[in-house]
Amino acid sequence: MHKLLARQLKRSKVDDSFAQEYSDIVSRISDAYEQNEREINILERTLFITSNELNERNDLLKKQLNELSDTQQQLEHSISVLNATFDAIGEQITVLDLQGNVVSANKMARSFFKHFNLNAFNYFGQVDTIIKKGNKSTHIIAQLKKDPTQSLSGEFESIDNKHYSYRSLPQLKNGKLIGRVFCIRDISVEKQHKEIIHFQAYHDALTGLANRQLFMDRLEHSLALARRDNSMTALLFLDLDNFKRINDTEGHKGGDELLIKVVERIQQRLRKQDTLARLGGDEFVILIELVKSKNSIEVLCEALLETINSEFIINGRPQYVSSSIGISMFPKDGNTPDTLISNADMAMYDAKNNGKNSYSFYHSKLEAHAREQMEIERKLRKAIDNEELEIYLQPKIGLRCKQIVGAEVLMRWFTDSGEPIPPDIFIPIAESTGLIKKIGAFAIDSAISQLEQWHKNGFPPLQLAVNLSIIEFQDESFIDYIIEKISKSSIRGEQLIIELTESIFMENKEKMSKIMHKLKRYGVAFALDDFGKGYSSFSYLQLLPIDYLKIDKSFLQNVITDEQSDAIAKCIIDIGHNLGLAIIAEGIEDQETLDYVSKANCEMAQGFYMYRPMPCEAFTNLLRDKYNKVGGL
Repeated sequence: MHKLLARQLKRSKVDDSFAQEYSDIVSRISDAYEQNEREINILERTLFITSNELNERNDLLKKQLNELSDTQQQLEHSISVLNATFDAIGEQITVLDLQGNVVSANKMARSFFKHFNLNAFNYFGQVDTIIKKGNKSTHIIAQLKKDPTQSLSGEFESIDNKHYSYRSLPQLKNGKLIGRVFCIRDISVEKQHKEIIHFQAYHDALTGLANRQLFMDRLEHSLALARRDNSMTALLFLDLDNFKRINDTEGHKGGDELLIKVVERIQQRLRKQDTLARLGGDEFVILIELVKSKNSIEVLCEALLETINSEFIINGRPQYVSSSIGISMFPKDGNTPDTLISNADMAMYDAKNNGKNSYSFYHSKLEAHAREQMEIERKLRKAIDNEELEIYLQPKIGLRCKQIVGAEVLMRWFTDSGEPIPPDIFIPIAESTGLIKKIGAFAIDSAISQLEQWHKNGFPPLQLAVNLSIIEFQDESFIDYIIEKISKSSIRGEQLIIELTESIFMENKEKMSKIMHKLKRYGVAFALDDFGKGYSSFSYLQLLPIDYLKIDKSFLQNVITDEQSDAIAKCIIDIGHNLGLAIIAEGIEDQETLDYVSKANCEMAQGFYMYRPMPCEAFTNLLRDKYNKVGGL
């Protein structure tokens, strides 16, 4: 009997006899209970399994919902980043459909097309309204018609004069064209920088003129046209004379101001098709095409010399500068740019050698002269290294004591073969190459050494005069070298006289004065040479510590027979004496002139009439003979 049925019968107080009496019915009821229990168990099992399955599905759905939520958040984040990136890109990005309508545009693009309603904007139909004429997009449309899937790039200029570059890429989906993306970038600043860099690469920073590279390109092109047209071309090489003086007196800023004003004046004399270029410093070249005749170039050069040689106002003060011009002509003087420039350069130096403020045409003798100069320079360098140079001394006579009181140190150069090279040949080369400093140092060393030797031999104190160029005198290290040599020697400073030409004081009076006073502290004496031959000014005779004034022989040549020459010579002597200067008459070639300068109270005289320049040994022997005769030694 089923347990549940038994409990129910017991609870109903039915005894066992009843169960036995109705056993068949009870048995069937018990079977029914058992069958029901089995069905309940099966149902419960089924419900349990179903519940578990539902719970699992619920968990899975929750997981999927969470994952979907995470994915959505990630997608929203990605879209946010994409939109921010889209707007942050420094280019205009516009997405178009196949018809050219705007599907999407970033912030830069919306700003660029701010005057248009992008929702009703056709890219190809309306973009021309903001592009400058001549930069239309019709060629883009034509290219896209040929191949809608191609990539495009290029540049255009907008109506507000800005420059842009563009790139266009096709938008594909599963290999099918669905639209196009345009990227536009503002390259105005970049283009401006490139233009500035390009300009600077081919132009002079100070004047804005063409530089050497651009000039060479134009010259090459000009020569090609001249060959084709069988025409003449002229190349002018222009260099300012004594420009360094302006730099020294007015500073580099003043020098730059002068260069700019010179350029303005030159350009006023040139045609529009002529090319003016600055090679550097104060050197300019001018390209003249389609030259009709040599005379036309002469007229131009005369005009240039005149306009440059007029007054300039620099730092509120009047300044004057001249120029030297060399000219070479195509095809007569050369067929290549380098040859023409080189030949014009040689002609320019020829103009300088002819007195400056002039022009000179190239001729074949100039090239031979240039080669000769280079050969002399080569030999001079060798001579300096091999100590082939030597000093000669030209005695100076005291006109009161009638004795030798000193000498002028003169440089002499004899080659290995004994051939003399005149000073007026090698000294200018030494000055132009910087070798003059070595020669000057040698002259100072030799003079001080000779003075010491005479002192040891018991001679009375004599003076030796050494000529210095502006190159040497402006070099502070060279001045310090002189001071060091004097300080370490046994001579008195006043035994060394430095002779300077008046042209030196035209460069920078203040600087010259400072250097002279520096040497003066060590006793060094100064003589002004060639007074009156150049631009003379009495002001520096008062301001500068000059001790001696040398009268050039050109003022003494005709003093005996010409009253005007006599008056000029006496005037110079009187001026010197009134300023407390001792007068040295040089270039004495006869007794009459010697008597004249003696009566005019000149303190000293030198010249071929008394003594020619001689080696140091001969001068020493001369001294010994002279002093022995008067009982001095």
